[in-house]
Amino acid sequence: MSMSYWFLFFCLLLPPWSQGNAEEAGHHHEAGEAKHGEADHEHEGELELSPEVLKEFGIELATASPGRLAVTTHLTGEVVIAPDRLFHVVPQVSGIVRKTFKEVGDKVRAGDLLAILASRELAAAKAALLIAKSQLDLANANLAREKQLFRKGITSKRVFLETQQAQIAAAVELDAARHRLLALGLKPVEIDAVIRHKEKGDLTRYELYAPASGEVIEKHAALGEFLQSDRTAFVLADLSKVWVHLTVYQKDLARIHPGLPVLIEAGNGIAPAEGKIDYVSPILDERARSAQARVILENPDRRWRPGMFISAEVTVAEKDAALVIPLSALVEMEGRTIVFVQEEPGHFEPRPVRTGRQGLNKVEILTGMKAGDKFIARGAFLLKSELGKGSMESGHHH
Repeated sequence: MSMSYWFLFFCLLLPPWSQGNAEEAGHHHEAGEAKHGEADHEHEGELELSPEVLKEFGIELATASPGRLAVTTHLTGEVVIAPDRLFHVVPQVSGIVRKTFKEVGDKVRAGDLLAILASRELAAAKAALLIAKSQLDLANANLAREKQLFRKGITSKRVFLETQQAQIAAAVELDAARHRLLALGLKPVEIDAVIRHKEKGDLTRYELYAPASGEVIEKHAALGEFLQSDRTAFVLADLSKVWVHLTVYQKDLARIHPGLPVLIEAGNGIAPAEGKIDYVSPILDERARSAQARVILENPDRRWRPGMFISAEVTVAEKDAALVIPLSALVEMEGRTIVFVQEEPGHFEPRPVRTGRQGLNKVEILTGMKAGDKFIARGAFLLKSELGKGSMESGHHH
């Protein structure tokens, strides 16, 4: 990049009241450059960027054209946990906490062991199962014997039928004991292990498992603590997908409906997200006189945290505009809005423009550009920053 370009670019950045001094200071330098002729001075305000530089700095070009601008409504809201992804893990029996395996912040998968309790209630239910199994075994033996005696005419039909009825009652009692254990959270394979006397340890052992995958956000099970069967031991949350509740006041209700696109922002360096309204509550909150609109967001990187306040731009309509460019093409220089427009391949001019209506990520250009102009659509701000530091190799020649 020549010294004459840097001088002119420096003058462009100076406020008007100081440009006279800069021009005086550069008088001798301009005299030295005069030998290049008037043709060179026609391009003093241009910047030459090679294809290699454009690629290195991720600079993208676009062509100005007519387009449509989004008409938006600004709303505020809050990120919340999706109710169907919040799990309160409650033991089905009361007992003393003997061991825990997860802490707050731990990731869990469905079926992971969370804690072991010692429960007298469970021991009683297992004992009832074993008694019922023994009674059924005895009833089966009695029925087999009475059946043989009845066939030989040794016993009466009444005695045989009574024995048969006792066997049916014993089978029903065993089935009921099995279902009581199922209701307490035991798996069929665990119940069968109890029946076959293959269960290791005492009958009080109760294992508490994660009902779904997620993250432990609360823990209320301390070692040695007695947990009631109606008390939450752990709270799990699957935050890979969250809800955003938007507050919709009465003045905006007529324009807000399911299907509208939404741009959600939280600021503080958090990348915005796009979504759609999928539900609007049919009633208003009595105190705030507002309805609630819901947006479901995918949250694989967990950047959207429940409890976070957000702002949202809801696109409620679109309007035609004669000339539309991305907002990313605009840069501010000395109080003016500038777009780097390509005058010829590789040559760019910082051109002042006047903007009009603004959408979510596009803006209307009223003056300074025309349809068909090629310009720097992405990377303009980086270009300005690098030029300010004097660190960009542009290959500018005169």
